[in-house]
Amino acid sequence: MQKYSFLTQILNKQFLGDGEILDYSIKRIQKNSYNIELEQCNYVFITGLARSGTTALLNFLDKTNKFSSLRYKYMPFILMPKIAQIFSKLFMNNNKNVISERLHGDGILIGQSSPECLDEPFWINTIYKKNLNNNFMSPHSIDSDLARSYGYLLNKYALIENKKRMLIKNNNSHLRLLSTSSYFPNSKFLVVFRSPIAQAISLLNLHKRISKFQLKDKYVLEYMNLIGHWEFGLGKKFFVYKKDQEKTLKSLNPEKINYWLMQWIFTYEWINNNLSDKKNIIFICYEQLCKDDNYKMNLFKLLNIKQENNLLKFKLGRSNNHKDLYEKEISIKDLKKSENIYSQLKKKSNFALNF
Repeated sequence: MQKYSFLTQILNKQFLGDGEILDYSIKRIQKNSYNIELEQCNYVFITGLARSGTTALLNFLDKTNKFSSLRYKYMPFILMPKIAQIFSKLFMNNNKNVISERLHGDGILIGQSSPECLDEPFWINTIYKKNLNNNFMSPHSIDSDLARSYGYLLNKYALIENKKRMLIKNNNSHLRLLSTSSYFPNSKFLVVFRSPIAQAISLLNLHKRISKFQLKDKYVLEYMNLIGHWEFGLGKKFFVYKKDQEKTLKSLNPEKINYWLMQWIFTYEWINNNLSDKKNIIFICYEQLCKDDNYKMNLFKLLNIKQENNLLKFKLGRSNNHKDLYEKEISIKDLKKSENIYSQLKKKSNFALNF
């Protein structure tokens, strides 16, 4: 289990928690973003419900060395790029080769140079600031000023790493994808999905695992709240897309598979119905990444990058081997509905990557 030193906890609270430092950081970003041309940005954004394979895809693309990204070494100064750059150099001198398995326990190794979902504090302290106490998250729009501020923040990190293209992963970002995909027309937005039962099992197992860690160490929960990881654990929020969905999810037990399958249905049904017509939104099937090399080659073509050898191999998770144990707990109606959505997404994904 990852331990957070006392100094790390203090720095995280000072630079990520609500206060004068954070307010100053946001205002400075907004003030300097007036001349950002979002149409010129050629970035790649990765999103999808948690446990869909977004981190695996993030690491896969990061290994091409074609992208800059937000990395652990920039924490907790993520909203102050110049300071993040200075401290990252000092920190990396002492921690250059330290890697460990992430808290998820899924075999993914991370180090200070690893990319991660670290842009959510920007959104927490702009669009979410007045609604942090809500126990749900829903689709929302952003205005052009906020989009430019976000673009400015990302552009600063592209300059720090001397790359023209930025690679960003954030599972929550699918909620604002209708807006961001319009403000960044020359960027690609990859929405990752996975077999519904396998993903639901993975979410269930991770929810239990993270909840146990948070009970042992309260700061794990506090840290996840600071960076907006509300997909699972004790700080979990509902993802709802219609008024009645919050009531439905409240009636289900998150310690059972039915809750997570219903969350999968609500999320990907909305994605399937609302994000299919945007040319720069691309559906990515994780199972196809695992078994089809041509699928990966087409993805490289789509992103206009040359295929490299010895890149990360995608692997099906252990949850794929335990579907039969959970199918008895799921209603035939919900099972059929989830599989139908999955089938529709797969067709759209194959079409999007068909060259």
